[in-house]
Amino acid sequence: MALLSKTSSSIRLIIWFIIPILVGTALLLLPVSTERGSVSPIDVLFTATSAFCVTGLTVVNIPETYSTVGEIILLVLMQLGGMGVMAFSTMFFLVLGARISSGQTFDFKQTFSSKGDIRTWSILKSVFLVTVIVEGIGVIFLFFPFARIMDPLKALYFAIFHSISAFNNAGLSISPNNLQDFHGDVLIALGIAFLIIIGGLGFTVNMDILHRLRYASERVHSSLHTKIVVVTTIILILFGTICFLLLEMDNAYRDYPLGTKIVDAFFQSVTPRTAGFDTVPQGKLSLISVHVVILLMLIGASPGSTGGGIKTSSFAIIVMAIVARIKGSYDVDIFKRTVAMESVIKAVSIFILAIFLVFVSTLALMLFESGFNPDGMVKGAELDYLFETVSAFGTVGLSLGITPYLHPPGKLILIALMIIGRVGLLTMFYVVAKPEGADRISYSEETVMIG
Repeated sequence: MALLSKTSSSIRLIIWFIIPILVGTALLLLPVSTERGSVSPIDVLFTATSAFCVTGLTVVNIPETYSTVGEIILLVLMQLGGMGVMAFSTMFFLVLGARISSGQTFDFKQTFSSKGDIRTWSILKSVFLVTVIVEGIGVIFLFFPFARIMDPLKALYFAIFHSISAFNNAGLSISPNNLQDFHGDVLIALGIAFLIIIGGLGFTVNMDILHRLRYASERVHSSLHTKIVVVTTIILILFGTICFLLLEMDNAYRDYPLGTKIVDAFFQSVTPRTAGFDTVPQGKLSLISVHVVILLMLIGASPGSTGGGIKTSSFAIIVMAIVARIKGSYDVDIFKRTVAMESVIKAVSIFILAIFLVFVSTLALMLFESGFNPDGMVKGAELDYLFETVSAFGTVGLSLGITPYLHPPGKLILIALMIIGRVGLLTMFYVVAKPEGADRISYSEETVMIG
């Protein structure tokens, strides 16, 4: 603990994410955690990382590989990863009456709140309150449709597992074929979809919405962050739903009634937002739909949420910055507020870093999987690898089916991407960047031709 206190806040945050993954890997390696036989260490590490980073990518079939004990370990990892291990570590410090360093407090607030003046204990109470209420409602909602097709005790277990997995945007399922086994069940699809949406909004937004509902009789204004996240989320869901409905009407959804097609399109629009559940195999989607999925996965969820990606707020700010330049305006204005230039620079930086990371990771994955023989790579397979890398970075979990067949180096690449995607590009950048003001020298300004 003394050693951690001497490291930077960003490095401490990464360490706090790696430790549970290693502990989870050790627990999943125990014989009691597996259903039969043994699982290779690299596959166990991959699964533990996928659970804690709430990704959902799998290299083994979860219910066929892991016992109930193993599934419960995965459940705990998903809950810890979704809420953020900072919440739990800070809670234990508070409960035990220990002193929390300013660095640890900074880590926690950066994870859960955009406001620097809010008290840590208030954040904790709100986070746990939102989590318990939403997941509890999810369990009740999902129990009844599950109970129609299985015994009550198993239905309760399925409801608990999938409610936690959905709210934390993990995408792991204890059903052999994910949610494809429940395709056509509107209640299950909608219940999990709305859990994904609430979890993907972020704790800051959820607390802001709860605050507005609590003081509905008073004129309480939402923050700019909340407005951007909510509006962007709605637009992306509508955009995806319309795209998938039109593109897959006579393709992947061809054999289903209109009502099921609409639900499938809505669910397919929600799940790439870092969830990873699927009611229809992704391999059945048309090439255009696959590209739409990649776009949605890259954007991801919202800051301070259980998801990854470049985040909805970053995407919205970049779009509005482009609109501002087209209008000839220097300022980026959203909802009659001017976005701070620092936020604009961060959004653009995150986008550029994400594109660069995905591009390099896809090339590396293709090289390792082809045995460093470019001629051995089948043309057209690059889309499969791009899909997997974006899915890992966005902590989504959707796959075109190649994940289980990757070689160890390829799996390690996806493991690294899942960790980076969960911790956040900005945090990873701060690890290698110098502190602000370090070796600061101002030079004369000169214009450079652009475009």
